[in-house]
Amino acid sequence: MQVLLPDQERYGQASGVMGMLMDNPARKPVVLRLAEVTLRLGEGPLAFEHANRPAIDAYWETATAQMPRLWNGPAFLFEDVSLEGGRLSGTGRRTDFATFLYWRDNGRPREVVHITGTSLPVLADGSLFGVRMAAHTANGGAAYFPAGSLDEDDLVDGAFDLTASIARELREETGLAFDRADDLFTAAFDRGAYHIARRSRLTGDFDNCRDMLARHQAETGDDEIEAAVAIRRDGAGLAALKPYARALADWHFENEAFSCSGEG
Repeated sequence: MQVLLPDQERYGQASGVMGMLMDNPARKPVVLRLAEVTLRLGEGPLAFEHANRPAIDAYWETATAQMPRLWNGPAFLFEDVSLEGGRLSGTGRRTDFATFLYWRDNGRPREVVHITGTSLPVLADGSLFGVRMAAHTANGGAAYFPAGSLDEDDLVDGAFDLTASIARELREETGLAFDRADDLFTAAFDRGAYHIARRSRLTGDFDNCRDMLARHQAETGDDEIEAAVAIRRDGAGLAALKPYARALADWHFENEAFSCSGEG
């Protein structure tokens, strides 16, 4: 697994890390440690959406015929994304889920970048708490960590608060609390998307957290998650993860100083 640290990067050149990430011939996720993330909301429409609206609408019609419960809610995609000295920056444009889905499923054109926050919840024994998505969702059957796209609630004075987004998604999807985060973000870049994570400690073991998820679903009626998945070193859950989530999990198990013991 390739991990890029802030002091190992070469930026501001065509041959720098951004170019390497976009042109990665192996198409394998790359893990980066980020010292800072600065994402601001831009004015005006997303050029990609404007250029592709008829195709987006046609694709959405096909997608919803297969998955009727999909919802075309608001979303953000990013332009002018740069990575310099361990600092990720970009301009978010308001768009909709249909545009994101079209981008994701049709080659992930590089004029826009998807940026999302993901939790990396650490259980008492150092393993991770993952989830498998229900069949009616856009990621049906996929296993990864509680995560979600940025939304309006994550904007503070025109900037996106990634930590707040990660904590919100963990709470909304599972009922679990986000606590004791890493000082730095860890991101997995995978095929045009940055999945930006922070580890946090969970109280209790896997069974406790799985039971809390079940209670949360019963109370809220949320059925997007099909099941909780224990992610342990060399376990079946690890092998089932989506590639970007597997890269983040591998990084975690190689850097287990952060633990629920209060050390690290």
